[in-house]
Amino acid sequence: MLGVLLQLKQGAGTKSLFDTDYPTIVILIVVLIVYSGSLIGSTYIRQNHLNNSDLGKFMSKISLLFGALALVLELVILVPALGVAALLFWIGWFVSFVAVYSYPYVKALYKSAVAGVVQAFEKLKGYLKNMVSAFTMNSGDPTGSPS
Repeated sequence: MLGVLLQLKQGAGTKSLFDTDYPTIVILIVVLIVYSGSLIGSTYIRQNHLNNSDLGKFMSKISLLFGALALVLELVILVPALGVAALLFWIGWFVSFVAVYSYPYVKALYKSAVAGVVQAFEKLKGYLKNMVSAFTMNSGDPTGSPS
């Protein structure tokens, strides 16, 4: 429906949409390419029952996100005020999507980093303990020469 309205807007004005909304049209074309590619990829993965069904689900979510973005960009072209409000809503949706899907990886990375820091401090503690014990063994000699 929005595609038909884009054609009506194109026919009503004397200027091309590329003249008036060049960045938006270019972004719309890129978004449509990503949308169709992710839709084809997710369909291919699900139909062939590949081992990684999580990838199929993820590609479906990406397809949904970029399909919605394509509609929002068409709204930005047709009705700029409504389109900007829809774009802000889409950005919030995208941030929540990234937060939900990146949380397990960030959590694992955080645990690994904390474990690495704890291990490094344990090694440093052992090293310092060895240095102190070596220093106290040498301090019993009044000349300070090593035994």
